[in-house]
Amino acid sequence: MGAVAHLETRSIPVTPGAEGAAVIRVRNSGTVVDQFAIDVLGDAAAWSTSEPATLSLFPGAEETARVVFRPPRSPQVPAGELPFGIRVRSKEDPAGSVVEEGTLEIAPFNDTFAEIAPRTSRGSRGGSHDLAIDNRGNARLNATLTAADPDKLLQFDISPPGVVADPGTAAFAKVRVRSRETFWRGAPKTRPFKLSLESAGAPPLGIEGTLLQEAILPSWFLKALLALLAVLVGLLLLWLFFLQPAIESTARQRAAEAVVARLGPSPVGQTPFPGGTTGGGGSPTPPPTASSGASASPGTSGSPSPSAPSSTASAPLSGDTVAVADRILAGNASVAVPDGKTMFVTDLVFSHASDAAVGTMTLTRNDIVLFQLRLENFRDLDYHFVTPIVVQTGESLRLACDTECASGAVFYSGYQR
Repeated sequence: MGAVAHLETRSIPVTPGAEGAAVIRVRNSGTVVDQFAIDVLGDAAAWSTSEPATLSLFPGAEETARVVFRPPRSPQVPAGELPFGIRVRSKEDPAGSVVEEGTLEIAPFNDTFAEIAPRTSRGSRGGSHDLAIDNRGNARLNATLTAADPDKLLQFDISPPGVVADPGTAAFAKVRVRSRETFWRGAPKTRPFKLSLESAGAPPLGIEGTLLQEAILPSWFLKALLALLAVLVGLLLLWLFFLQPAIESTARQRAAEAVVARLGPSPVGQTPFPGGTTGGGGSPTPPPTASSGASASPGTSGSPSPSAPSSTASAPLSGDTVAVADRILAGNASVAVPDGKTMFVTDLVFSHASDAAVGTMTLTRNDIVLFQLRLENFRDLDYHFVTPIVVQTGESLRLACDTECASGAVFYSGYQR
């Protein structure tokens, strides 16, 4: 009992997306009426059907069925030979089922897709593009890449120049575009080009792209340059008409103050120092009567301190009155008044050389504190007295500093008689 089957054609050509058919003849070799189911075995089973799916046969009778193969147009169905089996199963005698084998000849098809990114590149000399090639066919893709532009204004560098992609995979290439000519300024220029993908058995595939060539100098460059020139001209005018005159005026004032500080003031009605001026920043004072007190008007000065100590300067004024001027260094010997003389101090200029100095500078007259100054509050500080400081015979002036300010000094001027 069972079935006898015969496949009329064992090699069946078929194109993906279309269909192919095989005819199988089935005979009932049993002694009873039997029903036979027909199905396909192998990879082709998913897209194959039998028409009809079952046959009912009397003993000794035979009939044919048509098995249809419809492979999809997909990379998952590779080109070439694909074996299959057609099974005929007996309902009454399962052990008597039979299988007939054959081969499908799958035809190749080409389905290539290419995409360029970016489609438009920008640059003053050239641009760069990425090319992706998808092989959606069922055969291996071997293709070459070429490029051209209609105006012959571009040069191309394609890496690699040829691509290989198996079914269902992708290949990639780099396309560098360079312009043969450049321009310094002006509106951007559009440079279209076309890539061509050529493979055996398929028409060329064209991919279009564009290079938007820009000027070497950006559009904002001239505006920025003009703005920069305007700023430079403004700074130059500011220097010539405001800063430079102010600096020169300040320098002349400081130089004059330095000369005045070195020479000292002369009393009203008396002969001044040779080449000197009246007291820097203050009014000259007449020779007063002997007094132990003094009133002063302080003022800051940017003049440098005297460079080196000198002996007491003096110049005749009138009768037995002479002008005096000298400086006292911190920590050095005090200045004493000669016997029979009285010194009248009309100007004092305190100075030290360090911006970072801290501490106290003190001027005393026979241990009596006349001035006590904080170093951090000044570098040059001058006082001019309406009523002079009187230093009698036997008295002395001394400058002390409680920190390391060896450069500290006080310049004094006045007269003695």
